[in-house]
Amino acid sequence: MISKATRRNWDKLRLSEKDRLTRRANKVRSQKIIVPEGYVSAGSLPRFVEDLKAQQFQIKDLIFSLCAAYLEHNRVNQDNKNRFFEEYTHYERLPLSIPRQILKNRQDDWIGYVYQSLTTEGSRILTGLYYTKPVIVEEMLSEVQVYEGQRFLDPCCGSGIFLLKVKGASLEQLFGIDNDPLAVMIAKANLIVRFNESNTYPQIYQIDFLQHAQSALAGLKFDYIITNPPWGSEKRKKHSSDIIQSNEQATLFFTESYKFLNDKGILHFLMPSSVLKIKVHADFRRFVAQETCIDTLKLYHERFKGVFTDFISLKVRKSPVSGCQTYWVKTARNEVFKKTWQPGNDDFCALPLLDDRTEKILSKAERLRHDDLSHSQWALGIITGNNAKVLKDRPQKDLEPIFMGKDITKYGLKKASRYIKYNRPDFQQCAKDEFYRAKEKLVYKFVSSRLCFTYDNQQRLFLNSANILIPQVDGMSIKTVLAFLNSELFNFLYVKRFNDLKILKGNLSALPFPKISDETDKKLSALVDAALQGNVESQNIIDNLIFSLYQLESEEIDLILNFKF
Repeated sequence: MISKATRRNWDKLRLSEKDRLTRRANKVRSQKIIVPEGYVSAGSLPRFVEDLKAQQFQIKDLIFSLCAAYLEHNRVNQDNKNRFFEEYTHYERLPLSIPRQILKNRQDDWIGYVYQSLTTEGSRILTGLYYTKPVIVEEMLSEVQVYEGQRFLDPCCGSGIFLLKVKGASLEQLFGIDNDPLAVMIAKANLIVRFNESNTYPQIYQIDFLQHAQSALAGLKFDYIITNPPWGSEKRKKHSSDIIQSNEQATLFFTESYKFLNDKGILHFLMPSSVLKIKVHADFRRFVAQETCIDTLKLYHERFKGVFTDFISLKVRKSPVSGCQTYWVKTARNEVFKKTWQPGNDDFCALPLLDDRTEKILSKAERLRHDDLSHSQWALGIITGNNAKVLKDRPQKDLEPIFMGKDITKYGLKKASRYIKYNRPDFQQCAKDEFYRAKEKLVYKFVSSRLCFTYDNQQRLFLNSANILIPQVDGMSIKTVLAFLNSELFNFLYVKRFNDLKILKGNLSALPFPKISDETDKKLSALVDAALQGNVESQNIIDNLIFSLYQLESEEIDLILNFKF
């Protein structure tokens, strides 16, 4: 009743006598290297990293040697340099040849880039080593100005990217914590170079923030606590002092950090979007709603490379307010709208909650992710600028049919009700001819409660209520991609993951496509041909085949099929 591939996976994970899996499939042993794109302005750095990989140095000695060379080739406070070398005498100095332009780069966290580029995926998962892109750091710090007498804390500072970019702060005002000794070492070197005239040694502590922050920061309060904490479950014993009962690290760091915030201080965290949606995090949402003054909630639909979840940034102030709260929600498309929270409504966010069964389905889909639509081609339909003038109700010479979003059905296209003279300079906005005249393309409704796609190989024109997709998914033909996008499973995944009334490119790009065989690709493509001819039964066969690819159980399938969109 199961495929050979499923049997191989079960054998690999082992079964107990009661036919239960004795191990979990995860990536903690993965040796894959994930290069941190967009972290630094590249230059000669990627080539330098490749040279380092070939030499197979001990990573701890390599990172120390890079930090040492960085301090020696830049003018820094001599006492701080001496103290740094005294602190790290247990590391070996390697004979490295480092390009001068790299050593003189004081703008980027280039040593952090090297560290990330040499760390395996398995190690990253175990340590939470997923550093934040500078563009996101700068966005989170855009309204931060540290004045005299104020303090700034990053409780998960890594190599110090947030601390390096804070405006107005002196080194005396900056504090960082991390449990990774190499990240702490890099952060100290970065700050010594960044604040080269300061005689204050960087206040970066290698401790477990959740366990030892109270002793390390005793008596200190902070005006800004801003970070990207580790994500994922933290296996630890719960304490009576815990504010929330969830083991999600991001929420634990948030609530623990809140204890160190000054009155009217600001707490700003990057967090997985699951904290807004999953039932188990209800106590965290209750804490935020009742104990803080919510300032801004930013929704992102991108993902960190190697991490298959989207994320948010949550900005709150220390002083809670009585009565209604008004705060700002920013979407991934930089749309901004005001939201009001009513007292008694613990779930302050507008995103849908996920029950345990739904979360299990989403997790299964993510585990089988092989590719997505992020590297596909996209285009908008034509924006005429004046539909009343440009569009005609009847066919005429030199006019051709043009279709709207409402003309698109699942695997179909209604008869065109409008006609247009296709002259690109006359339109307010128009994609390149290659999209409209593509040999094959998918088109979909832009405003819809469901994913609704069809196939076009007749080079038809579409208005901006319909969008164009030319997919590039590994191992799948365009018609097979259409089968997945129109499937009941993908509709369910889309609605549960996102809270948009529009079908957005960023959301579609996050949907997980599995690896399939050539035989399955041909079978799905043939079924789509039948569906395009109006065969409804072929759509049911497509859905059942896709359910089986994701190894869904009968009760999970029933939940999807009975879901009301």
